[in-house]
Amino acid sequence: MSQEEHRGVERRGISETDYLFAMANCDSGKSSSTSSPCDSNSSARHRRRLSNVCDTCKSRMQLVADLLLLSSETRPVANAEGQPLAETFENCRDTVIARTKELSILTHDVQSQLNMGRFSDVADRAVEMADLVVSLTECSAHAAYLAAMETQGSQPAFPGLVDRYKVCRCRQEVEQSCSVLRASALPDLTPQLLLEVSQNISRNLKTLTDVSAVAGDKSRDRFSREQFKHAVKCLSSSATALVACVKELKTAPCEVTRNRCVLFSGPLMHSVHALVGFATEPQFLGRAAAVSPEGRAVQTAILGGAMSVVSACVLLMQGLRDVSLNPDNSPKMPELRERVRTSACAMSDGCKLLSEALRERISPRTQSLPNSHSES
Repeated sequence: MSQEEHRGVERRGISETDYLFAMANCDSGKSSSTSSPCDSNSSARHRRRLSNVCDTCKSRMQLVADLLLLSSETRPVANAEGQPLAETFENCRDTVIARTKELSILTHDVQSQLNMGRFSDVADRAVEMADLVVSLTECSAHAAYLAAMETQGSQPAFPGLVDRYKVCRCRQEVEQSCSVLRASALPDLTPQLLLEVSQNISRNLKTLTDVSAVAGDKSRDRFSREQFKHAVKCLSSSATALVACVKELKTAPCEVTRNRCVLFSGPLMHSVHALVGFATEPQFLGRAAAVSPEGRAVQTAILGGAMSVVSACVLLMQGLRDVSLNPDNSPKMPELRERVRTSACAMSDGCKLLSEALRERISPRTQSLPNSHSES
């Protein structure tokens, strides 16, 4: 085994013996001119994973954009501890500009991995890219809020009992985890994937439970206090039933145990939707900021720059998904790869527009983005 392979094995947490055994199974009887069934199955699995990852990343970025960039309400963005992302506009600006540079590096890396046919690595980079775009969007929205508040006539937001952005993000994370259980083929539901799904569900349900506990305790309305408690009980019961099914699927993987996961994911999603729907009623959200015309212009400039980055990244994810769903010898492939390249260029342009808007606090020049022609 080469040093590079050895390092790769260490990163993935696989024993060297298991790695060599797997490679021996794949390599036995393989000639230089043909690919083994192991290679074909692995490639198909990596392509399916990339397609699913792209769908998840697109959904996540679009929700964040809807909540923070396209919302008619102006509010600060808080971190996981409930504190503002930054105290000053300058701190936010510097963070966003640093994120754009990281995004540029990742975009080039994604294209390189795609050109080499490394679909598993492309999927990993796509997840990193989506996380980076979400972070960039959050910081941009908070920077826009801070910049708007510095203008004369603007009034800051007043926090409520519930952070709408936080609970809506939790709802989506649970939805996506349940979607993995519903949409994935049985061979793709590996123990590692099931562990990740369970952990993601548990983490986000804990956040929803904590938010509900605080909101219930601080609510002056008796019905609201009791309803938050009832909603959490529903959440807990349905989650317990689903987690038991996931554990059984991990122990005895078959279509029967998989179908149970699909069946019991439904009640959990109903409970989550009910809780979030109740928690985001206006009386729990506080008051949005009042923004002056000058502040609105500054805010629009920054949010517009961030939206150009998100839009381009969504198109890039769609392009990667389309490539993963078509064979390499497809006549569509040159066009699909060109869309990926064009979307990557649009992301670079969007990052420049956003940086310009943050530095100058003026509207960036209009930048047209490529149309999405997805291949389903």
